[in-house]
Amino acid sequence: MSNRQGEINDDEIRIISSKSGSSDKGRHGNIRVILWILASILLIGILAIMFFLTGKTEEDALYKEISEESPIIKNDMTLESISAKAHVIRTDTIADGIGLTILTPQDATPTLEVGNDVLNDSTAVLIVQAADVRKDNGGIAGAYVVKGELLSKGEAKAGFCSIINGEVTVGVADATPMLEQALTSDGYFFRQYPLVVGGQIVENEPKGKYIRRALAEIDGNINVVISRDRLSFHDFSQALIDVGVRKAIYLVGGEAYGRYYDADGNVFTFGSPWDEKIDNVNYMVWR
Repeated sequence: MSNRQGEINDDEIRIISSKSGSSDKGRHGNIRVILWILASILLIGILAIMFFLTGKTEEDALYKEISEESPIIKNDMTLESISAKAHVIRTDTIADGIGLTILTPQDATPTLEVGNDVLNDSTAVLIVQAADVRKDNGGIAGAYVVKGELLSKGEAKAGFCSIINGEVTVGVADATPMLEQALTSDGYFFRQYPLVVGGQIVENEPKGKYIRRALAEIDGNINVVISRDRLSFHDFSQALIDVGVRKAIYLVGGEAYGRYYDADGNVFTFGSPWDEKIDNVNYMVWR
């Protein structure tokens, strides 16, 4: 036997026990498993909290972008006196990346009016500016008829809207018998830029990009369509076609003032009030 501790001779055998080492390894392995399980549980908990707090579908996010955060239309108040019958249905949609708001009057009859007095009428469920006002003389651009009376005349734009016995006709023509019919039947008539005819784009010369509005026929119904973003005439017309518009003429866009009520009597406005120093502001009004 060797005299020095830890050394053995060639003819000696040392027996080494594995009990202590394996026990340490087992404990370490069990600890690692427990830690892994705890970490997994913690990760699952964090992911679950994140899902319930922030998880939204693409459709939810899209709806928020187009309706809840839209700077174009805002909710001002609730008018309790509004009739529950006549109201406006609002539909928010996207056409090839372009956000549009479609306003569809329900159980309401349209007319044309001149002046801001109509803004005090609580029975008007949808109000939008109709014909352009000229910068040179402050007159209404093109023929404008109210209850059979010709308030303005002249050739301004090929697009037209006539309201005869409550029925709205939108079209494009330099000369149309609808003007004469409006004059002889206490009807209404005005002219604007044409946008869509027979599902095809009508090009217009004015350039630039602005908030656009249109009087459009979709599935046989007359609607007011408002763009969310500033668009050229061409892009707006294409977006209208993409949502199924067959015929459409322009309505005064940009910051032109408008208002509508929903079925619950909530009042929504868009644009800015008309400068009272300027005459001949005119509106298409549904009651």
